[in-house]
Amino acid sequence: MAMAGRKDWVQADLRCIMCGRVIGRLVGPLPAGDPAQRSLAGRLPQFAAFRPADGHMPAVRLSGGEQFRCTTCGGAVIMDELETFSTYTDIDDELEDRPRRGRPPKPWRRTETQPAWFEALGIAG
Repeated sequence: MAMAGRKDWVQADLRCIMCGRVIGRLVGPLPAGDPAQRSLAGRLPQFAAFRPADGHMPAVRLSGGEQFRCTTCGGAVIMDELETFSTYTDIDDELEDRPRRGRPPKPWRRTETQPAWFEALGIAG
């Protein structure tokens, strides 16, 4: 069941086989809808962007067919630690100011005909 304002993503680290350094992260959206299509078992997910591990470099949009190499030693890279995560849209503050659902609580009222034993016990308010 999809939640309003929820977006599911998949991400994977790219790690060098020779030196073990993480060169960056691949990020892409998960298809919405059928859980069988969303399963990552046995197939590669579609990635949309590459974020280099170096914070000074901007993220790059992927067009398909890219080949990555280690920036330090030039070795081949593999996908490591594939995981999914979700993001949610911000909730407007106006929605929090709306009235609560359900019947409003009844205000406390003192009845005119309270028994005298209430006052004798000290329970009367």
